[in-house]
Amino acid sequence: MRMLIILLLFTVSLSYSQNLNKDEAKKLINEKSFTKHIKVLASDEFLGRGPGHEGEQKTVEYITGQFKKLGLKPANGDSYIQEMTLAELTPTASPEITVAGNNGSVKLKDKTDYVALTRRVTKEIKVEPTEIIFAGYGINAPEYNWNDFAGIDVKNKIIIVMVNDPGYATKDPKLFNGNAMTYYGRWTYKFEEGARQGAAGVFVIHETGAASYPWAVVKNGSIGSQYFIEDDNKNMSRCKFEGWLTLDKAKEIFKLAGLDLEKELALAAKPGFKAKSLGLKTSLKIDNKVEHITTRNVIGIIPGSERPDEYIFYTAHWDHLGFDPTLKGDQIFNGARDNASGVAGILQIAEAFTKVNPKPKRSIAILSVTSEEQGLIGSEYYVENPLVPLNKTIADINLDAMNIFGRTKDISIIGSGQSELDNYVKDAAKALGKTVKPDPSPESGGYYRSDHFNFAKVGVPAIYLRHGIESLNGDKDIAKLSQDWTMEHYHKVSDEINSSWDLSGMVEDVQMLFDIGYRLSNESTFPKWNAKSEFRSTREKSLSN
Repeated sequence: MRMLIILLLFTVSLSYSQNLNKDEAKKLINEKSFTKHIKVLASDEFLGRGPGHEGEQKTVEYITGQFKKLGLKPANGDSYIQEMTLAELTPTASPEITVAGNNGSVKLKDKTDYVALTRRVTKEIKVEPTEIIFAGYGINAPEYNWNDFAGIDVKNKIIIVMVNDPGYATKDPKLFNGNAMTYYGRWTYKFEEGARQGAAGVFVIHETGAASYPWAVVKNGSIGSQYFIEDDNKNMSRCKFEGWLTLDKAKEIFKLAGLDLEKELALAAKPGFKAKSLGLKTSLKIDNKVEHITTRNVIGIIPGSERPDEYIFYTAHWDHLGFDPTLKGDQIFNGARDNASGVAGILQIAEAFTKVNPKPKRSIAILSVTSEEQGLIGSEYYVENPLVPLNKTIADINLDAMNIFGRTKDISIIGSGQSELDNYVKDAAKALGKTVKPDPSPESGGYYRSDHFNFAKVGVPAIYLRHGIESLNGDKDIAKLSQDWTMEHYHKVSDEINSSWDLSGMVEDVQMLFDIGYRLSNESTFPKWNAKSEFRSTREKSLSN
């Protein structure tokens, strides 16, 4: 009899745990669960979660184990794994290049004055002396009636373009998106457009304000191995090289061409700009050490009760920087906040969705991607090789480097103004008594720097929230705490969980993201991009197919 009673109690308890109302299910997202997951994922045993190494194996096993425990369905046939092989290129560029014309020359030193990389999977890239074209901001945007390449052929030539876009340069709210960077302002776009135009190479002019980071970031990012998705043609459709110039050297180059760079940039920021040859040439060479690594995304599905063929995605990158055996003392980049916290968040969201009742009508996809730190590669690979149709993917909600500073009165939408998803954030925040603030630094293009962007790029509406800065009790200067953390711990071995963390804000923010996804999962409409969004036309084409 006693055994029967215990069995009945267990059955009732199990039944209850699988049928929680929304508010009860949200409580499964809590500090205890966050701490448990983060401590495991950011432990030294996981070796900094570097892609293609032992730390990846432990990380993927942990995430898949959690998916199995929660009862998520594998998304890739009978597997949770989406495997990819990446090209690992370690480049050595010409130590010095010379830009020459009829009136003299300008010399540029590698890493000091210029950097150049290649995505082409080959041991050597050679660019013979080639004509240089100034192509303004390097933008071809029909929706803005803007084409910097109109009337000029840049095929097999080198183009120089400015970072950011004309809206930032002029602060004109009617030009592009005003001070807020559009994707056309990102260096990644400029390299892509250069390839579409057939250019031999692209140099982006670096300026700290317009780029939102110093030259040191460009320099350090070009050192060591670079990871890329390799297509069937070994990325030969990309430009031979993709590079940057310092502002000072760009000024010297323009002066050699008989031009004033500041005046030319002012002209380039106005409608009707015409690209022009500088009457100069340069050459360069890149030697590559070519290797390959295998790495993995992890994805599980919670099937919808009524429209299982429509999907709400939650994403968080599992990778960090691995370890550096050359360091003295601590050698492991544990990545506790960046991004064990985000993975912990999607695991708890997954648990809440498996227990909530009524069940979501649309399916919930939980995707933990690889190689974000190498350039959003895992999410890029996923959208290029989707496991469910993109035109049935309703939205992506991204978690990256969550709030460790406590509860706040506010929340910020990175890339606010892009889509109708802003309204979902505002409604969820209002229910918690929070105010919603716009992107605090829209000119920096933060919307294009985490994994949600790759979903946006193929037309899927996507949101990424930044923690608030107004402490709930007014007892903390969260803006300063956040800035200090970035300076002291971001991408350093000291990014470890510790007693100074206040996870209450993390819990509240992630509970809000659960609310947003739950609402989306029970609707029948598709959230739209706003009229000015550069992603709107791509989505409309996708939905019409």
